[in-house]
Amino acid sequence: MLFTKKSLKKSLTATLAGVLATVSLGVTAPQAVAQERNLVAFGDSVLADPRADVYLGAKMSSTSPLGTNCPQSFNFAKRAGAKLGLPVRDFSCSGAVSMAPGPQMSTQVDEAIRTGALTGATSRVIYATGFNDTYNNRSLSMQDIRNRWVAYNAPIVNRIRAAAPNARIQIVGYPTIGSGDRYCLFHVNGGVLDATALPEVRSWEDKAQWMQVDLAAATRTEFLDLKPSTRNNGMCAGDNNRMWAGLIDFSGGPGNLPIHINARGHEHVANVVAAS
Repeated sequence: MLFTKKSLKKSLTATLAGVLATVSLGVTAPQAVAQERNLVAFGDSVLADPRADVYLGAKMSSTSPLGTNCPQSFNFAKRAGAKLGLPVRDFSCSGAVSMAPGPQMSTQVDEAIRTGALTGATSRVIYATGFNDTYNNRSLSMQDIRNRWVAYNAPIVNRIRAAAPNARIQIVGYPTIGSGDRYCLFHVNGGVLDATALPEVRSWEDKAQWMQVDLAAATRTEFLDLKPSTRNNGMCAGDNNRMWAGLIDFSGGPGNLPIHINARGHEHVANVVAAS
């Protein structure tokens, strides 16, 4: 068969185009990536539980802004994941808020979606926040802060559900902090040195509880109430039972931050999450 110069050029062009198309398809064809059946956690410092020195170092570092990649410890989310046999992706951050200046809860969710942590394969989601928004909005009444907090947080939870439609989403409450309106700040040599009346702190504790209850109802998610199981384990409990550390606390067992749950508390919350 004879080829004219024109037909030969056309044939070579077609062949080259076919080769390029084959190479292009081979290079750019998307690869299937297995999604991880995991536990994803969002929250504030009560969940994050960083060591105090690590937290302060990160806060002062211009290269480690708080909001993403925040320092954390082997906290109740990681402990619960280990008990459930689930890998944990923890985005919690100290100081997290949703209706005040500071590291935003929405940023944590943005990062989880961006990094592919939150997917249709996600099995469990922990959402533990609220207390920082109470004292940052002192002028709001109980009902006002409950309404406003739900208005800010329901869209965040709904974004979580959209990204992880098969996950159990749990709004995890705070363990008991005070004893009525009394807060025991100083524990030295195995003794409680005070039982300080702090009614405003009590109001924040109550507000945070009801804000979380309302959010779970509004978003049709679970509220994991930790108050009943920690009723006698707050800041004024004895050394062998205390799950919430005082301001100065040398006798309640290991822990990272003052006025936060200690290692005993994290283990308890993890057990409650895993058993729920």
